[in-house]
Amino acid sequence: MRRRSFLAATAALACGRRASPELRFGETRDTVAALIDAWREKMPVVGLSIALVDRGQLAWAAGFGMADREAGTPATADTVYAIGSLTKIYTALMAVRASQAAELDLDAPLQRHLPQLRAPGSEAIRLRQLLCHRSGLISDWHRGSLGARPPDWRRLADEIADEPLIAAPGSWYAYSNVGYTLLGHVLDNISPRPYDEHALAVARLVLGGSGPRFDPPPQMAASYCAGRREDEPRLRLQPAAGMYGSVVDLVPLIRWLLAGEGAAAAMLTPQAAGPLDFDERWGLGLALQHVGLVHAGRVAWHTGRTFGHRAVLFVLPDRGLGVAVLANFREAGGVEDLAAFALQTALLERDGLDLPPSAGDAESRPRAPFDRAALHAHVGRYANEFDVVRLDIERGGLVSRAELGKTALIPAPGGGFHSADNPDAHVTIADRAGHHVVTSTVRGVETRVGVRCPEGPVPEDWLQRVGRYRPEAGPGEVVAFKAAHLERVPGGLELRLELPQAFATSSTLARYALETLGPREARIFGVGRGKGQRVAAEADAPVLSWAGYRLVRSDA
Repeated sequence: MRRRSFLAATAALACGRRASPELRFGETRDTVAALIDAWREKMPVVGLSIALVDRGQLAWAAGFGMADREAGTPATADTVYAIGSLTKIYTALMAVRASQAAELDLDAPLQRHLPQLRAPGSEAIRLRQLLCHRSGLISDWHRGSLGARPPDWRRLADEIADEPLIAAPGSWYAYSNVGYTLLGHVLDNISPRPYDEHALAVARLVLGGSGPRFDPPPQMAASYCAGRREDEPRLRLQPAAGMYGSVVDLVPLIRWLLAGEGAAAAMLTPQAAGPLDFDERWGLGLALQHVGLVHAGRVAWHTGRTFGHRAVLFVLPDRGLGVAVLANFREAGGVEDLAAFALQTALLERDGLDLPPSAGDAESRPRAPFDRAALHAHVGRYANEFDVVRLDIERGGLVSRAELGKTALIPAPGGGFHSADNPDAHVTIADRAGHHVVTSTVRGVETRVGVRCPEGPVPEDWLQRVGRYRPEAGPGEVVAFKAAHLERVPGGLELRLELPQAFATSSTLARYALETLGPREARIFGVGRGKGQRVAAEADAPVLSWAGYRLVRSDA
């Protein structure tokens, strides 16, 4: 739906909230408030804060709901949250500043700084590839990652020293918390001050203001999941996700990125991408493409996620607009859409700039004749970021089946498919760079949706291991999943992570397709985050190892 039609549709919802004439972006405020009200009707919204920056000035900052429901503390613009992976922007700023000061060569090998990394291919990793998630390093190392007192993150390089790369460096984009933690280790090594002190000093020098910090304040926003209060553990991988702040604390960063000078210009420069990245583009520490803001010129953004908090930051350098949204409930994955929507509405209100028309604006979408033979070439399992779906032929088209339901793909004239769930999307399924890939194109931006999994018999050694496994946890450690299930499915094996608590929609946190490589070794199949990582079996015990965890058989 275009923003003009949405503004008309929400006018009644915003009745009584109309901003006074002297306030800027009154229509944007009303519409965002109406969207949050509608959001509350669908999920357990607790609290969130938002800040909008216009041409370097804070135009609007506000809180909605409760920072601490039990204490009766409302969320405000000054409420502090865990900002998660927004920390990576500050780590990237440190690295780029060091490069410009000739203290760090971003095109030097990572092994020059961390020689303990000895997995085959590690010698080809460059520091620049850590900044844009193209290093080939594993995405996550979960052992000790959450807890009251996590292990020292500087030990990570030794812990993963022999962990195989997921792909040759430079092959494709695969988001990596491990990569940014190793980058923080390099920055720690070259500075006379510890990483956290150095990061805060650079932020004060470059950005001004107080900004985020690495220690949570006593009055930080509480965390909630499914409406229940939960403790917010500390994150181990500090350079990747260790900071805390308010939306107001993020304003100096937004203002600096909007100015786009010096180190900011380098961070906003697109880095090399490969054929399986499609239109996924990254600068140094920032994503540079978003389907909801293709009409706004350059866009740079990042999201953050911790145990119970969610974060997002957007900047539009060509329009002088930026926004930050922080929330304190685990179901707040929609903060990205909320932030993009706020910018869409602000652009329409300030500049009269509306979203371009899309396929979803058409009254009807023509369909192509049914061709079973052509459709049969696409039948199979496909691995996406956190799930495995199956494509089958059904009622003159394809249907994508997953645990949460199914989506019809309707053959379209000229090739490809219409998506029944997203009228804006044009879906294609084709061979690309040695993989059979599903992509989705919305407003000219093509993104990878899934890659077809290899099919074949499961070796007997692995069939004997099918069952339920519990993760071993250290003292005070918090594990994000309750159990891991190694499951036999038609065509192969899958590893399913079970949520600690049951939700109405699903009990699954993630599902991965496994490709067996030998009697005791397999890997997570696919392209992108979490893929390519090793799953190994111990020889004389019912134990699997994955991402640093020992998973012990518990169904016997």
